[in-house]
Amino acid sequence: MPEVETVRRVLEETISGQTFLSYRLGVPTFYRCPDEALLGNLKGLKILGVSRRGKYLILKFQNNRELILHLGMSGRIHFNERSLQARISLHFSKTTVYFQDTRRFGRVMGRLPLLGPEPLSQDFSADYLSSVLKNKKAAIKSALMDQSIVAGLGNIYATEALYLAGIRPGRQACRARCDEIKRVVSLVQELLQKSISSGGTTLPDESYLDPLGRPGRFQNQLKIYGKTLCPEGHAISRTKRLIAGRRAYYCSFCQR
Repeated sequence: MPEVETVRRVLEETISGQTFLSYRLGVPTFYRCPDEALLGNLKGLKILGVSRRGKYLILKFQNNRELILHLGMSGRIHFNERSLQARISLHFSKTTVYFQDTRRFGRVMGRLPLLGPEPLSQDFSADYLSSVLKNKKAAIKSALMDQSIVAGLGNIYATEALYLAGIRPGRQACRARCDEIKRVVSLVQELLQKSISSGGTTLPDESYLDPLGRPGRFQNQLKIYGKTLCPEGHAISRTKRLIAGRRAYYCSFCQR
């Protein structure tokens, strides 16, 4: 979410007030092809602003029209045509927005899926999370990354929050105590706010840059994700089984 929020701020500052003129699909385009009728109906409309819901960017046009972008695992938004081939380019009156996506998992659509509360909103509270997790037998990390439970929380920030809370990522969500859940909520919010202030997280093997080509800086504050040793000097382990589709980092000493 911090990376998407960073992209949103740059986009809003750059394209707000411009008119949408046309679009061009790359070859090959995304695995889920954009709705060309939706794109065609936006031609000639002025963009009023750019908002965000979870990990989704929402381009708001006149006449209550919206275009929703999801960056997927490797998507990038930029203004540089000389970069790698774009899956789609959106041409505005003064700027062209290029959606580059190496893995092609990004999406351009007209409707949001069902999403949980925003993690930085008052709706994401310890009481709310406790009520949702009390019957969940899934791993707590998997529950935190479930976008229908909390919108926008991804792998890096869930990993960091659970480490700082002293909770193993594979622990059943229903076994988390009230004080632990309260800690997790507070840590999630603190981490996301710090990352947004730092422009997000850019790792050596990741493609994330903001639309102006600037990397994030929050990777310099990570405690455990991608590390070999935790801050206490203990070796980092990874779960043998996948959690939310990935192996999870944890410290067997700090996360008992």
